[in-house]
Amino acid sequence: MSIQPGAGYTFVNSGGATALTIDPVWPYWGEDDQFQVTAAKAADGYQVQCRKGFVLWNSYYASSPWAHGGFKAEVQKFYCYPTGSKTDGDAATADDSPFVDLGGYITIQPASVEGGSDNWGVYIIGCADVEEGIRPYLAIFADGSDADDKSDYFNGSSDQVIYKHIQTQELVEVETPTGSTFLTIQGIGSLAVINYNCIRYKVASLTFEDGTFKVVQKFLGPMKVPNPVNYQGLYTVNDPAPSPPAYDTELTDWLGAWTGYTKDSTGATVDV
Repeated sequence: MSIQPGAGYTFVNSGGATALTIDPVWPYWGEDDQFQVTAAKAADGYQVQCRKGFVLWNSYYASSPWAHGGFKAEVQKFYCYPTGSKTDGDAATADDSPFVDLGGYITIQPASVEGGSDNWGVYIIGCADVEEGIRPYLAIFADGSDADDKSDYFNGSSDQVIYKHIQTQELVEVETPTGSTFLTIQGIGSLAVINYNCIRYKVASLTFEDGTFKVVQKFLGPMKVPNPVNYQGLYTVNDPAPSPPAYDTELTDWLGAWTGYTKDSTGATVDV
């Protein structure tokens, strides 16, 4: 018996003894990362899976972003997805599958199918309400959809939330032995929210090319969400803060229904 050495194994024949050693197969770097997205062709469309991942963020209320605290959670389900597109997996619990939705998937379609699109995105999104703190969620939606429009940054460019310390001033006329004069009375002031906003970070893009959806990963691994709250100092002018804060309509739209999409926060991002 004679075997030549080859890639991945060694063969030794010495003194009548034979040894065949198989080298361990190491996974490629980056394989099986958190938030890794894959797409596969199926009979009814293209099935998109995403691996679970951990998120760390500062939570705050839209009405008081200066008061915040750190949280850590695991993303276990898609929060936003095309209505009727989700198929749950058969894992008994979230711990029994490395993928979200118990090992399930979201079915998407290209533009050649009614209601489909050739461009999709997987995102981490979130928005603080006046009665509920901000929490990151996993979402998938088509470019140009209602979900895409309403989940975008309210200011069109960034996730920045601004607040200021406002001290109002009042000019009061007083009488003195030498005549009347004017004094400026400055109040203690209070903190004021200047604008509302949301967070949105792309995890992966899916583009239909050459008869299939190609995935371009934009983010891998556990996510630390930047704190978008920005304090812009002490202001001593009268009533500089808008009431309600800027982008109040966009906040209402974010929290409301998105045409063609389901939003379900139950068990989507779970504290750990």
